[in-house]
Amino acid sequence: MKNSIIFILLVFFFKTLHAESLLIQSKKITLDKDKQISIFQNEVYVQTDTNHTIESDYAEYNKKKGIIKFKKNVKLVDNKNNIITTDDAEYNEYSKIFRTNGPTKIVTAENYIIKSKNIILDKKLNSVVSKESTTINDVDNNLIELDNFSYEKNNKIFKSVGLVSINDKFNNTYKFSQLYIDTQKKEMLGSDVKAFLDDKLFKINEKNNPRIMANTLISSKDKSSFNKSIFTLCGYRKSDDKEKCPPWTIQASKMLHDNKKKTIYYDNAIIKVYNIPVLYLPKFQHPDPSVHRRSGFLPVTLNDTKNLGSGLSLPYYLALNKDKDFTFTNNLYVNENPLFMGEYRQAFKNSNLILDMGYTEGYKKTTSKKLEGEKSHLFSEFTKIYNDENLNTTFSFKTQDVSNDKYLKLYKIKTDLIDYNQDYLENSLSLTHSRDDYFLSVDASIYENLKDNYVDKYEYNLPEIVLDKNLFQSEKLGTLDLQSNLKVNNYDTNKTSKTLINDLDWESKNFNLKSGLNSKFLGKLKNVNYETSNIKGFKQNETNEIHGVIGYFSEVELIKKNNRNNSQSLLTPKMLIKYSPGSMKKENNGSKLTTDSVFSLDRSDDSTNLEKDLSAAIGFDYKLNKKDQELQVSLGQIISRKENKKMASVTSLDEKLSDLVGSANLKINQNLNLEYNFLLDQNYNDINYNEIISTINYGNLGINLNYLQEKNHIGANEYIQTDINYQTTSNQKFALKNKRNLVTNSSEYYDLSYEYYNDCLRAALVYRREFYNDSELEAENSLMFKITLIPFGKIDSPSFSQ
Repeated sequence: MKNSIIFILLVFFFKTLHAESLLIQSKKITLDKDKQISIFQNEVYVQTDTNHTIESDYAEYNKKKGIIKFKKNVKLVDNKNNIITTDDAEYNEYSKIFRTNGPTKIVTAENYIIKSKNIILDKKLNSVVSKESTTINDVDNNLIELDNFSYEKNNKIFKSVGLVSINDKFNNTYKFSQLYIDTQKKEMLGSDVKAFLDDKLFKINEKNNPRIMANTLISSKDKSSFNKSIFTLCGYRKSDDKEKCPPWTIQASKMLHDNKKKTIYYDNAIIKVYNIPVLYLPKFQHPDPSVHRRSGFLPVTLNDTKNLGSGLSLPYYLALNKDKDFTFTNNLYVNENPLFMGEYRQAFKNSNLILDMGYTEGYKKTTSKKLEGEKSHLFSEFTKIYNDENLNTTFSFKTQDVSNDKYLKLYKIKTDLIDYNQDYLENSLSLTHSRDDYFLSVDASIYENLKDNYVDKYEYNLPEIVLDKNLFQSEKLGTLDLQSNLKVNNYDTNKTSKTLINDLDWESKNFNLKSGLNSKFLGKLKNVNYETSNIKGFKQNETNEIHGVIGYFSEVELIKKNNRNNSQSLLTPKMLIKYSPGSMKKENNGSKLTTDSVFSLDRSDDSTNLEKDLSAAIGFDYKLNKKDQELQVSLGQIISRKENKKMASVTSLDEKLSDLVGSANLKINQNLNLEYNFLLDQNYNDINYNEIISTINYGNLGINLNYLQEKNHIGANEYIQTDINYQTTSNQKFALKNKRNLVTNSSEYYDLSYEYYNDCLRAALVYRREFYNDSELEAENSLMFKITLIPFGKIDSPSFSQ
């Protein structure tokens, strides 16, 4: 845009008239002997010896004074096809000055439009001057407004002193108190610079008002340099009609924009937050807004942990190509060896690859808990997708490896592939293939447990194949689905199982009886083939088993409408009777009953097993709708023909009468929701499981409270979990998260934070308490102040630990 301005101003100088040879024509010519002038009227036409032409309705020529005056519809066309129009002008053949009086319009050969008053073209001085307000419009809809201007052709200098305003086609505005342009060198110098950037490239959101203030601006084709500059992206903030300081600014002794390198450089940069200096950088640079990806340093992060002490993370981003990049992060510590990390990403046509790696020499000083030795990690993930109309195929490859079980938590590594809270590592190959009527997956995986109390850490699934296929779907016979699962599993060093399980699931069509009952038959045939070694509860030789179950499900919908209060209730009593002959294996583990699993044919968690004998499940669903209120209640219980001690006790299916399982959800209004889940013992006196979840959204206040209690055969846990968020109308947010174990009367974690945010800044004060039950890691209390400067990144203070 600045180079266009220079080009526009080159056309301001016009070669002036030569009086030695004037051709003057008109339809009417008269002489005024008293005034000694010649008067020309009606279609006056003047041609100079340089082929300039002037047209007007009226002209007076005073040969003695050498002045020709033009009146009404004056139009000058030079030999470059630049056009000047006005209603009053004169040319002095002795001083070689052509001047206009009053409003003047210039249309250049390049179709630039200049509007001014009282323009003076001086041939002797080779200058063009106007002391009046001037506007310039170019073909790109850029607008330049000037209080005055002058152009000296000899030294190729254009200048304007006073208010100078430039509005470009992107709605950016540049203001100066003085502007000088060297049209030969194509350089521009401006003072008291105010640049207001409305271009979408500079904005992160619509509330941003990017702007630059500087003492001077020196601009050329390739570079723009701001001296003593202040830059901010933030929107305007006003109080009592006065503009307040922006949330953040970058103040620099010099700010240089390199157009070729598309980079902005700062010297002696001071980053201020609400006018308070928070960071000084002798040299600082970042890509300009036109760059989407670019090599360079990313924001530094300061950190402080009880286990490693103070340190900082210095990441460098390397754009290798348009489809690949690499981020190298140097984590430096005051009292410990550095941790070097790298993340490589590459995108292919239908696939993606990510590599994540890290290395450190380990502790500088070792103790009985802090053991010596190098630490490292290597994670990778590759995914390729093949799509063809109704056919979808995905191949994925994943590797995860660490040299030390506590390494991830110790250094709090969290990336696209890594979460330091994970308790196991996965190395796997996976292929999935699907279309409308079937699904196939082939997996091979190795898992490594990172917990202290696991001696045999590895589990192998080589391979695991799953096939889901719809065999038929008929209006008369219902639907029949096949699921086959082949799995070879090895764990705890010497425990091995090889299983092939085929499940046929049948569901008949619905029968709507005259009584209002909706019924259907259900069936399941399970073929289990296995060979195990050293696994308790399984035969040690090759075994083939057939299990089957058949069931009858029935429900009736009872609807009641109340037009008076505009409510509707739906009561759905339901029943499932099922029978499975034969015997089953003993189960030691299982899941508690839910209102869904009560009415399931297969309630066993073991895919090689099936719950046996005759049982009936009874219960109901109730739903009440009233305006914006809603109540849902579900109850269910299982009655078995006899006790089944081979079922896990946690399920309560080892008794003739199971726990009474229930759930309720009450939506009082849009702001308040309550959920209650429970298991009532068969004696109807003891509650074995309690869970209460409340969600409150009242204006800017959000509260989530979760209470859980497990007793008797369900477990021995009791805790309350709190999540409170309060957002003020002034861009502030308070948050509290806590989980308190009521059995041990201690907190498992505690987070308290205050956050302030606006269009360009997020600031947070975070208190966190973390607990570890590890041999090497210590619990921490930390207090941290975080500032995120949008779009540059985050500045974290060191956390204050105890």
